[in-house]
Amino acid sequence: MAPGFTRSISLPLSPIHKKASYHVRSVSLPCQSHPIISSVEEQIQAIRNWAANPEGSLAWIEAGLAQIEMLHIALEDFLQLPQTQETLSQATSLDQLLDDLLQQIDTYDSFVSTIIDLSQCNSEVQSAVRRQDGVQMVSSLRSQRQVEKEITRLTSVLKVLTKCRHFALVSDTKEMEIARIVMDVIRATSFASVALFTGIRALSSKVTTSFKLSKKLMVNSFAKKTATEEEINALGRLQEFEEYIRSIECCSERVFRSLICIRVSLLNITTPSL
Repeated sequence: MAPGFTRSISLPLSPIHKKASYHVRSVSLPCQSHPIISSVEEQIQAIRNWAANPEGSLAWIEAGLAQIEMLHIALEDFLQLPQTQETLSQATSLDQLLDDLLQQIDTYDSFVSTIIDLSQCNSEVQSAVRRQDGVQMVSSLRSQRQVEKEITRLTSVLKVLTKCRHFALVSDTKEMEIARIVMDVIRATSFASVALFTGIRALSSKVTTSFKLSKKLMVNSFAKKTATEEEINALGRLQEFEEYIRSIECCSERVFRSLICIRVSLLNITTPSL
């Protein structure tokens, strides 16, 4: 879990803390029970609940990506509030948030490309099995390991964004409150993404075993023209994983686009057109 993540003023930890957070906000934000603010907090809490029960399954990964997308929708709604736009139009503390969002966008862009590479690697291994090509099998296995290393690198990048960030001195209370809400969403996104990337990396590692079994399938099939049930199941897992990758790619692209929308919204507020 990310230390410091629970200390954010807009993260609902308990009814008592939540009430206190609303009390602080009531001086600057629309209403302590404003549904949009509540929605942002509820989505952050939902992400915490999801990450607290890691399963590593495709359904769990898809649920996490969908949860991030819903959080971003809630933040977009918050950014459309007149009070939010009025305050942010004069803000001086958003450069860091914009930089963090850009880093998340770049990371998800790289992640989507990495997932595509993983899909290609999987397809090549299946082709090698069918063609009984041992050289291609070894090459594909090496490529998969490189993809897994890249996922690990991207996970490390996002871990930095799960930590509490300090703003420059801001005298405007409303600006600070709104900036904190945006920061909470950025941190929650990074927190969930770290769990997601770790889970996908683990799924890929499991398939490595299938790669090895598939190589055995290829050798045995060549020698005796038949394959055991275990070997056939190994190839089946490769085909199933290919479907998993397609689903993850689609969900990841939606998160990537939602991050872009958030950053564009902030830029449009802070630099309105003449």
